[in-house]
Amino acid sequence: MRFKTTIFLAIFSLTALRAFAEPLQKFSVVCSLFPVYDFAREVAGEFADVKLLLRPGVEPHEFEPSPMDIKALNDSRVFIFTSASMEPWARQISNSLTNTHIIDASGNIELVNNDPHIWLDLTLAQKMVMNICEGLCKVTPEHSETFRRNAEKYCEKLSELDEKFMALNKNQTLVFAGEFAHGYFMRRYGFDYVSAYDGENEPSVRRMAEILRTIREHNTRYIFSGINVTAITRSISQQTSTEILTFDALEIAPDDANFLQVMQNNYEALKVALHE
Repeated sequence: MRFKTTIFLAIFSLTALRAFAEPLQKFSVVCSLFPVYDFAREVAGEFADVKLLLRPGVEPHEFEPSPMDIKALNDSRVFIFTSASMEPWARQISNSLTNTHIIDASGNIELVNNDPHIWLDLTLAQKMVMNICEGLCKVTPEHSETFRRNAEKYCEKLSELDEKFMALNKNQTLVFAGEFAHGYFMRRYGFDYVSAYDGENEPSVRRMAEILRTIREHNTRYIFSGINVTAITRSISQQTSTEILTFDALEIAPDDANFLQVMQNNYEALKVALHE
């Protein structure tokens, strides 16, 4: 009996040592923008090494992939991008990637006015997550059960936050005094708003006068900006004695937060502006 026990322990020890000596072989994933990067990390879990192409602080509209970036894409198993509208360069590069699986996270999502910021509608963010999930399942079908389970759990969290945004009072007209990329968010959650900027275009003198008049007529105490506060936004704030709140559109990767944390911060900023 002691002999059999010794053999069993020896076999068990060898198996454990082999498992310890052979680390999990992860497949490489490169993502263009932060939202799809964070979604991919949540879905792939421990099975993938997910990297972000646009590093924190890099402006996506001005990005041009370097030779090192293109090499990283060629060496990766998967490349995930947001949409051809958001990253026109991604479609061009994709045509040259012969051994890399391409996932367009905007698949089966209709863009409104060619606006690529679909992740700000959290129901569309869930569709993006599932598009990424199905793409990863095709690459490594042996992990598909785990990918789908991870995706479903993450979508539940997105759904919970979606319900919180829906429940906010719509009793204030929100004023966006910085670059405006929030069309999907406003349509989904039904807020009245005015925007100084037309996308990234700076406001005209007439538009500035209209914004200042709106703020004063509504006794607005807070105005919204993206993470980069422009001189025009500061000017509006100074002329109207309003406080600037941040609403992050998540185009630029945050230094130390994930997608849900940033959207929760946006939720808290809205609560302040809506006096909740």
